[in-house]
Amino acid sequence: MISANDDMRDQLLVLKAANRIALLLSKAQRVEDAVEQLMAEFVDLAQADEGSIQLLRPTSTMSRRTLIRRAGARDGWLDSRLDDLLTGWVLKHKQALLTNDLASTLDLGKAAERYAGIRSVLAVPLIVQEQVIGVVNLIRAPATAPFSMKDQRLVDLLAREIAGFIEQAHIREQLFNDYDRLRQEIPERFGIHGIIGRGAAMKEVFSVLDRIIPTDGRILIHGESGTGKELIAKVIHYAGPRQAAPFVAVDCGALPANLLESELFGYVRGAFTGANRDRRGLFEEANTGTLFLDEIANMSLETQAKLLRALQEGEIRPLGSNQARKVDARIVTAASVDLQKKISAGEFRSDLYYRLNVVPIHLPALRDRVEDIPMLATHFLQRFAERHGKKLRHLAASAIQILERYPWPGNVRELENVMERAVILAGNNDAALLPEHLPYELAFPEAQREAFAVPLSGNLPKLLADYEREILLKVLRHHHWNQTEAARALKISERVMRYKMKRLKLRPPEA
Repeated sequence: MISANDDMRDQLLVLKAANRIALLLSKAQRVEDAVEQLMAEFVDLAQADEGSIQLLRPTSTMSRRTLIRRAGARDGWLDSRLDDLLTGWVLKHKQALLTNDLASTLDLGKAAERYAGIRSVLAVPLIVQEQVIGVVNLIRAPATAPFSMKDQRLVDLLAREIAGFIEQAHIREQLFNDYDRLRQEIPERFGIHGIIGRGAAMKEVFSVLDRIIPTDGRILIHGESGTGKELIAKVIHYAGPRQAAPFVAVDCGALPANLLESELFGYVRGAFTGANRDRRGLFEEANTGTLFLDEIANMSLETQAKLLRALQEGEIRPLGSNQARKVDARIVTAASVDLQKKISAGEFRSDLYYRLNVVPIHLPALRDRVEDIPMLATHFLQRFAERHGKKLRHLAASAIQILERYPWPGNVRELENVMERAVILAGNNDAALLPEHLPYELAFPEAQREAFAVPLSGNLPKLLADYEREILLKVLRHHHWNQTEAARALKISERVMRYKMKRLKLRPPEA
């Protein structure tokens, strides 16, 4: 009969081993990297002479590792055949096997003599949600006492404690493999010259690009700020027939009307105060190449008229000059507002619009292409990890969920900035980018933060307690009730976190 003290001692022994295994698996990028040490914990706990573990992978293949602890001069009894026989028995019966008479338990046939020296066998399943995900096989040699029911209980306890950790490690490894595969496939299947996307909206963009890049047609790119309009313009230029000539870009919204005109068309000496020399405009700089006019809607009506003439005649006239100069530049324009509305309001010339809008391209907002967020985030993660010397290799699934839920008002540009910030804030030895590395406003967007609005009346102590409880509850949920991480996020000690949870009666769902 087991005393209460012995039972507590055994449970403590198992929990310590389980904690070591959990830490081991959390650091390993592949389950294979941790299997040998994981097996050593079972062998030591059961004081076995040999042990093996067979893990059934998510892909239905099997991973095997054997550890010989103390088998003298022998090569070991626990070869692959016996390993498979024991694992097969456990998979069939879905329960542990403890036997001191191997020959009568298993149909060994002619191999019975090979295993005659085995004193005792213990085989225990690793079960997650009634599914066997692996089997631990242990044997003892003749010079050792046979396994007892206590040994079986200890090994079974440890198997139950760590089965979930192994399953999570397999899932994390599979996610990493998927990201690694996607990273290899992005240039071939989901991208074109640095543009990433696999959703229907981006496939349509790629389809249009494939048709217009070889041509000289004018293109008008529509899309919200931050969707990558200039990147599209560069792809059109550098993949097209004018790639060897200059690509010149100008933001029409960043310059006053008079300055924009002189930038586009140039000027001659004496054209205005301060014009002490001739200067070529951007049309001439882009001659035989591409001129990209961003935020074209911000161009004044007067400058629009001169741009229209340049497009119609294929020539420009610098400020202060009476002589026209021939130019040959491919024109790509972009707008983040609806130009049709600008036309209706009398703020944009319809004749210029039709000159520019030969081939339209619409770039979707990031919130409308959620399926592309994991690939884009992974792409930025790898770029910035290399730039900042971090070991980050993939995104945690929980971090991806946060990124997919956020509305991204700043589109791809905002995602890029968020990922760089997260990489910088991550630890130097972190392999995965976690939710706590992301900005707080991503986990709790404005709609959720409004729940913290201050009421205009009420009992102050109760209001403060409710407010504090709501904050702690949201942060704890965000960190999956990990008190250490939640305390770190709120910049308080774990002791204070435990005190507040007790005072406010906060408990995990399973408690």
